[in-house]
Amino acid sequence: MMSFEEFQYYIEEHILCGWKEQADVYVKETKKNNGITYQGLYIREQEEGIAPCIYLEEFYEEYKKGEEMDTVIERIRQEYRWAMERASSYEVDVLRYEDVKNRIIFRLINYDRNRELLTNCPFIQMYDLALTFRWLAHTDSVGISTALITNRELDLWGVSVQELLLVARENTRRLFPPRVGCIDSFLQEKDAEKGKLMYIMTNEQQINGATVLLYDNLLEDFAGKIRDDFYIVPSSIHELIAIPASEFSDPEPLIKMVAEANRFIVSAVDILSDSVYYYNRRNHRLTPVPEAGEDPAQGEKTEVQK
Repeated sequence: MMSFEEFQYYIEEHILCGWKEQADVYVKETKKNNGITYQGLYIREQEEGIAPCIYLEEFYEEYKKGEEMDTVIERIRQEYRWAMERASSYEVDVLRYEDVKNRIIFRLINYDRNRELLTNCPFIQMYDLALTFRWLAHTDSVGISTALITNRELDLWGVSVQELLLVARENTRRLFPPRVGCIDSFLQEKDAEKGKLMYIMTNEQQINGATVLLYDNLLEDFAGKIRDDFYIVPSSIHELIAIPASEFSDPEPLIKMVAEANRFIVSAVDILSDSVYYYNRRNHRLTPVPEAGEDPAQGEKTEVQK
């Protein structure tokens, strides 16, 4: 069985044979969320201005499970054709701010795990999180395609971070409506275990749904519904778990829970934070859970940095 390095070399050497032999092909390391790297295969035809990135890790996993290399290569070619078909529907001139404005959204990521990425893009820090900005290229039943807004685009458009924030606040909620419900409703394949009352906060697409944390009035409305303060456990970048404060007199088990989940369960690329947050409905404040022995309702607040 080939190693992953050998697999990459084989794909790069054989993917164009008898297919698009005049195209250029190369494999390049691509950084994703939390500094995780993937090996991306790029195929660029001379008459095309774009080269879709096809990550090879998932294809290597299928190869290790016994899939023949001819089948792997054909599936990569299909992935390329599908990506090019999607790209043909993009009708956005990224050089023009007015063309992109209604597609600008924000996304929450971990601050420390993405320090290198954040040196090249506008962001707003909130405790151990960072709010970044992206523009939505395409969305359908299969998934979404977005691109990070970098300092280069910000300079090109001549807009401020504050302007991005204003349009992203409106667009993100419109394009990715929130979904909040008891955890039972999300477990359709089996009955939820009896235990603590918990809720899931995400968006309708359940993709990067933790961003609903910053939706206007969402936390306030939820607190009014349950008539209680509540904890926020960031289970991943895709969803949050909200737990009424009355369910836990001591938040320490929640802190241990999120740390263990991030270590053993959550994929490294999907980790949002090791922190647990507390929403105080009296002063409408979200803060990290304070040190042991302090009253979470009285914890010190960290200001948002820009």
